Parts: sequence; structure tokens; C-alpha cells
Amino acid sequence: MNLTVGARFASGVKGGDARFGLGTSKAFGGVTVQVAKSDGISGTAKGVGVDGGLSYPVGAKKRAMLCPIADAQYAKLPDVDAGEGVSVSGSGTGVAAGLAIGGLINNSSSVGLIPFAALRAAYDRVKVSGGGFSESTSDTYGILSGGLSFVFSQSVLVRPIVSVPIGLEGSDPSYGVGVSFAFGKR
Repeated sequence: MNLTVGARFASGVKGGDARFGLGTSKAFGGVTVQVAKSDGISGTAKGVGVDGGLSYPVGAKKRAMLCPIADAQYAKLPDVDAGEGVSVSGSGTGVAAGLAIGGLINNSSSVGLIPFAALRAAYDRVKVSGGGFSESTSDTYGILSGGLSFVFSQSVLVRPIVSVPIGLEGSDPSYGVGVSFAFGKR
């Protein structure tokens, strides 16, 4: 079991999340709660997500893991005043699936290093309504992400990450860092 708290930053957006995860040597999953604040918009988006995957050891020494992964998310966007007494509300849903790879490359007495990368296909849908109208839009794109985790003990891991959308017009990379605390029976 682990608890991860993190922060993410992209052009005009900053947010945080907390994830409770469970796993074995073969399968893993988790539940995440998220908040995000966009520049120029009053209010905060609030979301929830679930994720999961399987682990397959690869390589000559079986120290790396190849993992099919998937996740789903829902977010309630902040209401926006459209003027003339009209308030617009919105929500977003998203799913993604792909492959991740990572493995321990250095396990010194003080710090272990785990490089990781993932490539996922994603689908997002945003719906807005208010003032007698309702409209939705959707996007399909790819996400390439990666980073280098620092393992300070069997209980603490720090994971900087960069995610780059592929094929999503007008999007920018996002950057983040998470700190994981492992607990429970191993």
C-alpha cells in the first residue's frame, strides 16, 4: 500500500493530487483525488480518478517491469459567470490506456534510481451548459511521459515527471513531482 501526494504544473494551470494505491508483484491500482486552478478563472476544478495495471518482469536480470496501464477520470469544473446573470457549469471525463516501463538501475545504500516512461492513448470529453444551452467537445491524442524516481528507503520515493501530449493542438507539456509513502505488509 502507498499514499502519494503530488503537484502538477502546466501553462496556465497548477494543481495537486493525492493517491491511495494497492499492489502486488503482478497487479496494482489506485484511487486519486485532484484539484486544479486555471489562471483567469475563479474557482477550482475538483476530480477523482481510478487507475490500474499489470506488471511483467523483463530483461536479462528481470529488474525492469513492462506494465499495461489504464486510468479513468472525472472532474467538476468551476462555474464561470458568462455575464447577464448566466452561469456556465462544466465537467470533464477522460480515459487513457497504454504501456509503461521502468526498473531499478542503482540500489546504493542511500538512494535507488528508477527511470520510467509511458506511452498512452487518451480520450477526453468536456461538457458545458448554462443559460439554456449545452455543448460538448472531445479529443483523442497520445501522452508520452517519463522521469526518474529517487528511492530513499523502502518507505519513501520521490518521483519527478514530465508529460507531453502528442497530437493535441494548442497543448503544452506538464511537469510534476510526487512523494510516495509505502506502508502495510510487504
